[in-house]
Amino acid sequence: MINILIVEDVALVADCIADLCREYFSRCRVDIVNSTSMAKNRLDTNQYDLMLLDLNINGADGYSVLEHRNAKTFYTIVITASPEKAARAFDFGVLDFVTKPVSVKRFHQAMRRFENIEKSSRIQISQLSVKSQGELTLVPVEEIDFIKASGNYSEIVTKTGQRLLHDKSMEQLASLLEDSFLRVHRSYLAQKSLIRSVVNHGAGKYSVTLKTGSNLPMSRAVYKQEYKDKK
Repeated sequence: MINILIVEDVALVADCIADLCREYFSRCRVDIVNSTSMAKNRLDTNQYDLMLLDLNINGADGYSVLEHRNAKTFYTIVITASPEKAARAFDFGVLDFVTKPVSVKRFHQAMRRFENIEKSSRIQISQLSVKSQGELTLVPVEEIDFIKASGNYSEIVTKTGQRLLHDKSMEQLASLLEDSFLRVHRSYLAQKSLIRSVVNHGAGKYSVTLKTGSNLPMSRAVYKQEYKDKK
């Protein structure tokens, strides 16, 4: 699931971009806001993979949104009628710059670039960086026991029992670690290689036991998809 935030003050244009997103991605959630203040609020309260940003929002400078994002973990593609602002936009580390009116071909090109960056990131993930009390800790993925949702963040639990809070949401980590982790429950990711057994408790309740001894809840949907027909 790709989570997208569109920051655009012209409703017709915003709806058109949203339609392009839904046509391109088989699974995506699209939010639309028409002011910089609303954009900042959404970024503070939600997790996104991609922001599509106009640089002129009802007369307000879209750069204030880029400045507000700080070290948020998502990509930005600028969509605007002001190509002269492109140079400054790239100074903020935007992924691409698409001029209006937006053509389907150019939009697809930008989305492919986003997808390629995402795929490259997943391939290279062997460690997760966690910032705690001002210090950056690198946690090898193979040393992680399971990951638990903690509000808009995620709690990483290592095989030794160490607990670290990561600034990415469960959705983001599930996407990054999809090759080595299974989302056994909406609030839990389990290292696939550590799964020892799955228990059906009856009445629609399931759990998974890891080789480390950890016991995690498993959703009915995951059980049916991953285990019911594999006994």
